[in-house]
Amino acid sequence: MMMKNKLLELRKKILFSQNIENQNIDNILKWLKQRNKINKMRVSKVSVNSLNNWYLKKNGNLFHKSGQFFSVEGVKIKNAVERETSSWSQPILNQKHGGILAILTRTNKDIVEFLLFARKEPGDNSIKLCPSFSATQSNINRAHGGKKTPLSEFVLNNKKNIICETIHYEEGARFWKKPNKNVIINIDYKKKFEN
Repeated sequence: MMMKNKLLELRKKILFSQNIENQNIDNILKWLKQRNKINKMRVSKVSVNSLNNWYLKKNGNLFHKSGQFFSVEGVKIKNAVERETSSWSQPILNQKHGGILAILTRTNKDIVEFLLFARKEPGDNSIKLCPSFSATQSNINRAHGGKKTPLSEFVLNNKKNIICETIHYEEGARFWKKPNKNVIINIDYKKKFEN
């Protein structure tokens, strides 16, 4: 019940905020266009056999050497009478752990602000606006050997400031029973976030 009350309170603040905030998003669209121009990320398709740290098991499934992230496995479907065809087989992504998608929010001079992350994934054409924090447990564990996921300090172990938390499953035609925790977290942060 407490989470429901927090969510209702946020909705009231948003209704009040939308009457006084600047709703012109031209500066955001311009900023996003500039970010796309300076983004250096380049992606090209290569053979699965040439990937670093990815291997094929004897059964043909593709997996990461850490045993984390995801594997590519096969599934057979039967008796799907409500579908276009009643049976088929296909590859599917099987992720050991789900993910956390969090949006950070704060109220600044009676205006509700949401922090979004501008990022590009390998399959994207351009940078897009995403949740403030987006990570799988494999990313949080740093199984990739890279940096800590930005804003971890605001999201992980911050239960008292959670406004809403739900579990949703990734699209089932491509992911095998992958849960994502979706969270809205209120932060009391006075400084301007850097881009």
